[in-house]
Amino acid sequence: MNCPICKTVTLFRSESPEQLKFFECKTCKGRWLQSYQYWKWKDKQGRDLPEKSVADPVNLAVNDSENAKLCPECGHILIRFPVGHGIEFTLDHCGNCGGIWFDKNEWEVLKNRNLHYEVHKIFSAVWQTGVRAKAHEKYIQNFYLNKFGKEDYKKIAEMKNWMESHPLKHELYAYILEQE
Repeated sequence: MNCPICKTVTLFRSESPEQLKFFECKTCKGRWLQSYQYWKWKDKQGRDLPEKSVADPVNLAVNDSENAKLCPECGHILIRFPVGHGIEFTLDHCGNCGGIWFDKNEWEVLKNRNLHYEVHKIFSAVWQTGVRAKAHEKYIQNFYLNKFGKEDYKKIAEMKNWMESHPLKHELYAYILEQE
């Protein structure tokens, strides 16, 4: 199997400290995880660990390759899935054989947040819908922040939160929308 990034470098067998068997590239330090190896490892782990907070980020440089990649195992195009949950990179997944490509340090970042136990969920429609919803929410927030400015946005957000929790919120909205 050749590295999907370096193309001509042969991947060698490797094992993570968690005893997960990968194929690794000596040049770019990326890792190929075969689907059956992941599930075999996952079955041995028992229950999942709770996701750790974004507040404790790990300071590892991730080289998230943006180029299209071919699966080193079956030759199909790898599909990019944003991780979300405060993690800015994508994972490359083969829809045919189920293998996963981790660019340098991606596994370690996921491990730091306990998301390495849930890698399979990242590729699900439910996870990806949540990632898109969060991205949209962030986009809208930045849109209004830029439109109103920091001070006014803060006041508007406080007012909105107050109105949302008020027992007469519908009447408050009607009053504000009332045309003179």
